[in-house]
Amino acid sequence: MSLQYITNEEGKQVAVVVPIEEWEKLKSKHEKLANTLEVMSGLQDALQEVQDIREEKRNKGRTLGEFLNEM
Repeated sequence: MSLQYITNEEGKQVAVVVPIEEWEKLKSKHEKLANTLEVMSGLQDALQEVQDIREEKRNKGRTLGEFLNEM
């Protein structure tokens, strides 16, 4: 990746210039990772809900039919 660093008068790096093609690739990867994180988080919540139901910490779950009817 060909980056350009912008520095202030003191030589401290204050910004980076990323070629647009590389930027588009980074944005695409970020979107995919964000979507994956959202799915994984949902699965983690669902697994915790199942565990809570099994341990009777939560009311019984809903059937698939009940869930679909709420949509």
